Amino acid sequence: MGIQKGVVAKWLNHKGIGFITPDGEEEGENDILVHYEQIKQETEDGFKSLQAGSKVEYELAEDPKNADKQIAVKVTGPDGADCERKGKGRSKGDGKKGGKGKGKGKKGKGKGKGKKGDDDDDE
Repeated sequence: MGIQKGVVAKWLNHKGIGFITPDGEEEGENDILVHYEQIKQETEDGFKSLQAGSKVEYELAEDPKNADKQIAVKVTGPDGADCERKGKGRSKGDGKKGGKGKGKGKKGKGKGKGKKGDDDDDE
C-alpha cells in the first residue's frame, strides 16, 4: 500500500496509543490507531510518544483485534526522521499541583477522631 502521510490527532500517554488523521481527511472521521511500539523514535528512557499536530508518515496494516480496521505501523516523522515527541510536563491543566479538590490537605487541629481513653482531662 505504500507510505501514507497524516497528522497526529491526539496522543494518550496513559494508554500508549494515539490517532493519526490521514492527509485529506477530516479529523475524527477515518483516524488511524497507532500503538507506541510502532513509533520510530530514539529516546533516553525508552518512552515513546507523539506530539499532537505533528506530521507523520506511516504504513497501514490490518488491526489484529478487528480485521475490518487498519492500524498505523512503521510510524516516522517526515522523510523517515524520528517522530516529534510529546512535550513532558505540558499536559492539560499544567499538572495536578496546587488545585483544590480531594486529597490530603493540611492537618489542622480540629475535632477529629482521636484514640478513646487517651488525652482525656478527667484524671
